[in-house]
Amino acid sequence: MKTYFITGAAQGLGRELTIALANNNNQLILLDKDISTLNRFYDDLSKDFNCNVTLLPMDLLGSTVEHYREIKESLTSQFKQLDGVFLNAAFLPACTPIEHFEFENWYKSLQINLNANFHLIQTTLALLKQSNDGKLIVMLDENITDKPANYGAYGVAKAGLEQLIKSVAEENEQPNCYLARLPAFQSNTRSKQFPSEDPNTIATSTSIALQLIKELESKPSELIELL
Repeated sequence: MKTYFITGAAQGLGRELTIALANNNNQLILLDKDISTLNRFYDDLSKDFNCNVTLLPMDLLGSTVEHYREIKESLTSQFKQLDGVFLNAAFLPACTPIEHFEFENWYKSLQINLNANFHLIQTTLALLKQSNDGKLIVMLDENITDKPANYGAYGVAKAGLEQLIKSVAEENEQPNCYLARLPAFQSNTRSKQFPSEDPNTIATSTSIALQLIKELESKPSELIELL
């Protein structure tokens, strides 16, 4: 049995990662802002899979330092260790040139995609170190490297997140840190951003999740890019 912490867990890639890990009596800690969807997902998991589930309804945009302090105390009291933390939750606003980027979306992007992940790393790091094979996985986006124009604060936040995880890897022997530089894949967000795109031409979130889990099981214990 292992214990995994997954953000943005109620839908999309987070949901598929959860399903891929929902076996062998694993303990799953699921964080998402959508409480109703999270509760329905809990019911599905309880019915279809052999796993223990803890729900953390939380909006990363409005979270405070006190919220993270409470989560850390709760996790420490309930679990001896964390074997994997998947920092998956993200916010992608409309693609806009910097000149016209709305400042509300700028701050929202930085808060959800970067600042919240900093707090979550601080919140979970001690428990990850208690595992013999703790893994910290951050979701990056290959598009902001290949075609950075118009991604605005989303691209800036993802670049900052990459630097953040590199710092964590250099400062700690444990956990093992991984950069999952994801290609385009099917999601509600993707379909809204690129409505003319044929979804059949890109990967499904299910296939991305399964490939990611497979690579995590086979890659060496070091900072490494996945996918």
